[in-house]
Amino acid sequence: MLRILILFSLILNTGLNFAAQKSSLYQVDLIIFAQPASSQGEESLSSLVAPSTRQAILLQKNAERGNPPFRLLPPSRSQLRGEFWTLRNKSAYQVLAHYSWLQPSNNKRPVAVAIVDQNGWNVEGTLAIQQSSYYSLDANLLFSAANSNRGSFLISQKQRLKGGVVYYLDHPQAGMLIKVHKVS
Repeated sequence: MLRILILFSLILNTGLNFAAQKSSLYQVDLIIFAQPASSQGEESLSSLVAPSTRQAILLQKNAERGNPPFRLLPPSRSQLRGEFWTLRNKSAYQVLAHYSWLQPSNNKRPVAVAIVDQNGWNVEGTLAIQQSSYYSLDANLLFSAANSNRGSFLISQKQRLKGGVVYYLDHPQAGMLIKVHKVS
């Protein structure tokens, strides 16, 4: 009888742990910025194609109570607020976006990024973030000038991320700060 009780307890505990892991969320904090003073390595607009966002998840404005996945969180929830203000106050940088959202740990689809005419830039593409023993980031973003003759360029980068650490993805004309962390 004791063996059956122990076995039942182990099965129940394993099932609860699996359910908790399956539904866990993590938060993504992202800042995308341009470095307009740098014009090295510009490419022709006609030579680059925007990454496909057809299969990507669109981030929604947070109009609901609570925090469902893939809804933009208010800036006050971002753990990159200090970095945002530092970049915003330096004339060498133009902040194009400051996003935070929750994402389920079992998500396999990329998130669509679309920024239209922000400080003279358009940005479109995808960010795929998947969780395993670390976080895996696959960023594909096309930057193009909204109303000028500046060329366009693509940031296409894969990176392993540790939870809770700020990462900087670099390009001569733009950059991204990203932090991924578990939500308790």
